[in-house]
Amino acid sequence: MIKNILMVSSSDFPSNSSVHVHHFANELVKAGFDCVVAVPCDKNSVNSLKGNLYNVTQYNEIELIQTLFNNCEPPDLVHAWTPREDVRIFCNDLSSRYEFKLVVHLEDNEEAIIKRFFDLQLKEFSAQNEHLVPHNFSHPRRYQEFLHTADGVTVIIDKLKDFVPNSIPKITLFPGVDHTQFYPRDRNLELAASLNIPDNVTVLCYTGNAHIANQEDVKGLYLAVGQRNLEGKPTILVRTGVDANLQLLRPDEMWVKKYCVELGWVSREQIPTILSLADILVQPGEPDEFNDYRFPSKIPEFLALGKPIIIPNTNIAHHLQHLENALILHSVDRESLPKAIDLLVDNRDLAQKIAKKGLEFALDNLNWTKNTKKLISFYQSLFTPEQELSSVINVLKRMKFHFAEYQDTKTKELKEKNQELDTLRDIRQKVEDLEAEITWMKTSKFWKFRRILLSFKNSVR
Repeated sequence: MIKNILMVSSSDFPSNSSVHVHHFANELVKAGFDCVVAVPCDKNSVNSLKGNLYNVTQYNEIELIQTLFNNCEPPDLVHAWTPREDVRIFCNDLSSRYEFKLVVHLEDNEEAIIKRFFDLQLKEFSAQNEHLVPHNFSHPRRYQEFLHTADGVTVIIDKLKDFVPNSIPKITLFPGVDHTQFYPRDRNLELAASLNIPDNVTVLCYTGNAHIANQEDVKGLYLAVGQRNLEGKPTILVRTGVDANLQLLRPDEMWVKKYCVELGWVSREQIPTILSLADILVQPGEPDEFNDYRFPSKIPEFLALGKPIIIPNTNIAHHLQHLENALILHSVDRESLPKAIDLLVDNRDLAQKIAKKGLEFALDNLNWTKNTKKLISFYQSLFTPEQELSSVINVLKRMKFHFAEYQDTKTKELKEKNQELDTLRDIRQKVEDLEAEITWMKTSKFWKFRRILLSFKNSVR
């Protein structure tokens, strides 16, 4: 019987991923399960969210895991939220202590992220590249081994099943949206005035960071706003988030900044009010190896605000309908976006229809309680007698990989020690050579003559 569930987050709160963990954990507790969430570094970061019903721990407190459950028993099931390296290492450590069902959650094309961030083709990856991949990314080889040891896999979007071995049970697990925070509301006029946003402009909002994986998408949004203003159609972009040390725009493109209100990082509580400023909400981008395998966390919030949305024909767009509950373009970029905005601005009935139907989709499909019920059914299916043999095999796989990794570590340590010994031997040989050279010099005629000369100089002094 399943009772204790440990959810392992790949990041501290309040990242988008950890917010998903937070809501699923709360719903699991409401359903009668005992749930603990482990975060990498700062368990107190949960204070940035409201109303956690679960206990929180951090990776370096692994010895305390068992004491955090009400029955002081080990976890029956561990849900690893992404196969990132720090999560994998933590779960491997857990598997050396306890037996449990392992479920892994996928929310990105991990391989595409590695290629974009490190400009590294996976076929070129070798032991020499190990140091390039930090623990908050997935290891190109080990994450696949980790997936093969899972009893089940959840994916945030269907396309991610491409990475899951056929023999492993899997489900698509949509996130939800907090409808107590994100709901249709009028524009906050006080905020608009404080940001110097006039009444006669079209306002777009984008709430998200820019990084190497999406920088071209975000740049396209900026340039589309600039293009619309060049056409004599006043448009302002309200943006939150940071650019992660990127130069998003070239010097000759910086002129578009005068049409952008950049708020930087803001607390999560401010996001709904900021989004209320928008006439239209936009997710830039196009189908590619990154966007096809994700579910942008902004889109559920956009839909729940009851605003018309413009999105590219990828990921969640395959579950929506063009001109029904979203305006779906092949690519949302500088070329296509201005005309799409015109369509919605000039056709208010269409814009209102898309907003209304989008909200209905969010209420029906992006519901934490409903989606958690689906997750619970999946959990329970892993504890059937039919799955027991598979579970035993997975435990053996984890032990195998754990031992192999331990062996690799010890081999590496032994190699480093041998290198140190070789260095010491080299130093010792050099010392012996120098001592022999000094001995030879002291017995040479030159050295004897030098001693006589020094003695003569001292006597003269």
